[in-house]
Amino acid sequence: MSHKPLHRILSFFLICLFIFSSCAQNRLAVNSYDSSLETELGNTIHRQILQTVPVYSEQTLNGYVQNVGYKIASNAERKELSYRFVILEDDRIYATYAPGGYVYITTGFFRFLQSEIELAGILAYEIALLQYKDPRLSKLKKSFDLLVRTGSYVAPAFGPIGALSILGLALIDAAASNERSLFDRINHADRQALKFLFQSGYDPQGLINPLHRMSDLRSPYRAYLYDYLQSHPIDPIRFNKLNAAFQKLPMENKNFESGRDLYMTKTELVRSSFARK
Repeated sequence: MSHKPLHRILSFFLICLFIFSSCAQNRLAVNSYDSSLETELGNTIHRQILQTVPVYSEQTLNGYVQNVGYKIASNAERKELSYRFVILEDDRIYATYAPGGYVYITTGFFRFLQSEIELAGILAYEIALLQYKDPRLSKLKKSFDLLVRTGSYVAPAFGPIGALSILGLALIDAAASNERSLFDRINHADRQALKFLFQSGYDPQGLINPLHRMSDLRSPYRAYLYDYLQSHPIDPIRFNKLNAAFQKLPMENKNFESGRDLYMTKTELVRSSFARK
């Protein structure tokens, strides 16, 4: 399946969002942020996602992911958010967030990750992205509503995760535009994610290690990672900044468990289901 049409659609909506947010920047003061609008927007996007991608409802894995997610979220700055962790049933490797506290991860991710600390790392990054309060969020709602509605038309042509990746990129871009560049936004989220992992008792390498495997051009998972790498770009500069932030953590005399055995047990059903396809 060609991804070129998706790129053109994605570029169009990012340009629209950039123009809209540029205009809004001059009209909306920082102190006018309204978390209820963020919640409303997140609920709108969540409803669209549930209509586009099936939810994986097996209780053992859902309970496990929620426990890991809540443990990390308890150390996040934004205590007012109702953090919700949703597993989407898709073989592709993808994760994203929606305003108001939603974090999504696909079943495909569980065959790529190797331990609980890596699951924690992926969730911590999305939680970190949720910490940014965009003062223009209320003005961006119309653009997001348009994006969500259009996503229902994009999904049949490019697959549900293709449509979801448009949302992921647009969310990050809208939060980054005129405030900090996309890569500054990613680097800031990386630093926060490392901090959340450390404070939660997880080895911060849980974020760094899977990112290194994702960047391997020889990875057998490369095709399944396409959409994630589009909305979560990885380059040497990002790794340099990640390593610099890691070096600043007080890691002396710290010992972490990888949680591999528990992870393999809790994810066995979803991983074996993929193997049987």
